[in-house]
Amino acid sequence: MLQKISDLFAKQGYEKTSIRDIAAHLGMTNAGLYYYFKNKQQMLVDIMQHGMDEALSTMRKELPRMKSGEERIEFIVRCQVTFYANHKSQTRAAIHEMGTRLDAKHEKSIDRKHQEYVGFIRQAIEQVIQENPYITIKPTIATFCLLGMLNWLVDWYDPEGEVPPDEVTSNITSIFLMGLKSKAAK
Repeated sequence: MLQKISDLFAKQGYEKTSIRDIAAHLGMTNAGLYYYFKNKQQMLVDIMQHGMDEALSTMRKELPRMKSGEERIEFIVRCQVTFYANHKSQTRAAIHEMGTRLDAKHEKSIDRKHQEYVGFIRQAIEQVIQENPYITIKPTIATFCLLGMLNWLVDWYDPEGEVPPDEVTSNITSIFLMGLKSKAAK
């Protein structure tokens, strides 16, 4: 059900998608939809939380096993590219609607998860910087550059196109790490 709702949000945008549109797309009545969801915002929150919960669970489990910062960066990139390739509409809806005003409880929950995700990226970058003391780029700038590269995937990358996810992962990782480690970046 969330997948079909994600498809609509990704195609039409959250604001332009009505409850009537969603119910029709799912082949049910408006009232039937409210059996599963409190309101349209709950649908968006569920879409956002599903993706973030999956990403955070994987990172909590796998990142501590990795020794180098570069290995962690590659893993984070691979996770996001793979998740997007497997959940295109959900990822697009979640990223495009990240700034949507949510009620305080949900906004706090989503923000906490987002900050944890950003924290994993920052920690990996800080480790790369620690392992390469000549790097003078600020971790915060590098963190949001990588996050921007990953979040823009939804606007340009087609996982079913000519470039497979592994190649996208490899290229993004290489571009980012070469830029981070460049002595010209001083």
